[in-house]
Amino acid sequence: MARTRRILIRLLLYPAVLVIAAMVVPRWICGRDAADYYTGEPDAWLSLADEVAAATASGIGSDQFFSGSERFDGEWAFGSSQMAVLGLSQVLARYPQKTDEYLPAIEASIETMLDPQTRAFATSAWEHDGIADLEGGEGHAYLGYLNLALGQHRALVPDSRYAELHDQLSAELARRVEASPTMLPETYPGEAYPVDVSSIIGSLGLHARVTGADHSELIQRWSATFRTRYVDHDSGLVIQAVHYLTGDPLDQPRASGTGLAAYFLSFADLELSRELYEDGIVPCHRAPLGFGAVKEYPPGSAGGWGDIDSGPVVLSFGTSSTGFALASARIHEDPRRYEQIVRTAHLFGAPVDRGGRTRYVTGGPLGNAILLAMLTAGGAP
Repeated sequence: MARTRRILIRLLLYPAVLVIAAMVVPRWICGRDAADYYTGEPDAWLSLADEVAAATASGIGSDQFFSGSERFDGEWAFGSSQMAVLGLSQVLARYPQKTDEYLPAIEASIETMLDPQTRAFATSAWEHDGIADLEGGEGHAYLGYLNLALGQHRALVPDSRYAELHDQLSAELARRVEASPTMLPETYPGEAYPVDVSSIIGSLGLHARVTGADHSELIQRWSATFRTRYVDHDSGLVIQAVHYLTGDPLDQPRASGTGLAAYFLSFADLELSRELYEDGIVPCHRAPLGFGAVKEYPPGSAGGWGDIDSGPVVLSFGTSSTGFALASARIHEDPRRYEQIVRTAHLFGAPVDRGGRTRYVTGGPLGNAILLAMLTAGGAP
């Protein structure tokens, strides 16, 4: 009888041990560096920054991407360069002793963004170059991404060789926001995206910080319009696309655009950034078994399959929405959710450490640059 009882106990105990191990071990393995990323420990930040600096030192071209669309390949090259500038600049704010290593990579990334060939994806849509025909133009809201990069460089190098362009671009983008009937200059002809214009507003906030220029009145008016017209009042998420003349929604509220907008707006309107995070992103956050993920669409909505911007949406959770949420979690001091999302990034990103550098295998140059910028957000000069 006693022997039978022992066997039964073992039969019950072994599955319980396996279940507990399955719940605890992956969570521990994937989260062992999460706190170090949040606090900015050098072993965490610098190993990824070294990888991004090495990957971008010679520039990132559209030929490194294979989306099947020349426009998206160009956007990804442009975006990879911008995120590399932002991420490396944020790391330098904490570790200025790495300037000699990271500043050349930052400047190479800016040169990539300034290369007309990199911007061919937008030039073909507008039938003219947005920088060459800057003064008195219209649209080209994607130039806000470039302007943020120029602002970060100027914060690091006050006598930046890009200072004149930074001033010109800031003034022109501010004028275009003012001139737009929706306060949303088009990204492409007939296409307006609130998240892209968030990059313009963020860049104006950074321009004011590094030059003393006063953009406060425009930023305040834009933020008021944004809250009223482009943030869904039920979900707190930003509407992904609107009509460029009327501002009427053309897409659902989406967490991917909300997370990126919250990051950009932290450079100009920290309170609005916090609202987007707390009212929009946090309600979409879930953490099964301690792995954080963010739903792309509002909870309870019909949802969708996502698109090129959101990345894959699996079981309603979005790739981009999850990754972009890292920035706000750090900026707005939410270490628990930050560390939960880091676990997910490690689980699916497949990080590899070689020669003191960390590379996320599944992310490629774009994914690594985005992760660096999001993981180190809040460290702006």
